[in-house]
Amino acid sequence: MTKAAGQSRPGPSGETARRMRAITAGLTDAGLTACLNETRGVLDVTATLDRPGGKASEVLVDEDGYVELRYWNQPGSTPEQITLVIVRALAAIAAAQRA
Repeated sequence: MTKAAGQSRPGPSGETARRMRAITAGLTDAGLTACLNETRGVLDVTATLDRPGGKASEVLVDEDGYVELRYWNQPGSTPEQITLVIVRALAAIAAAQRA
């Protein structure tokens, strides 16, 4: 975990910390390189998924539930291809949240 220089207190505890550790473990189990970070008392998880021949996809999850997903497109992708990928990803996210 990332901590301010000279800080020696133990890592975060409580339900939020357990939840964030479980997210980190789940992403790691799914093949991502994941890390739980603590910055000024706020927890977040950063994770990457390496893709041969392309840049890694990146995920950020903060303790308030905000999730950010970044991925790399081939530079020659058409606007229609990019739009389709984004719409499909958002549809998959929405369907998973309803389940």
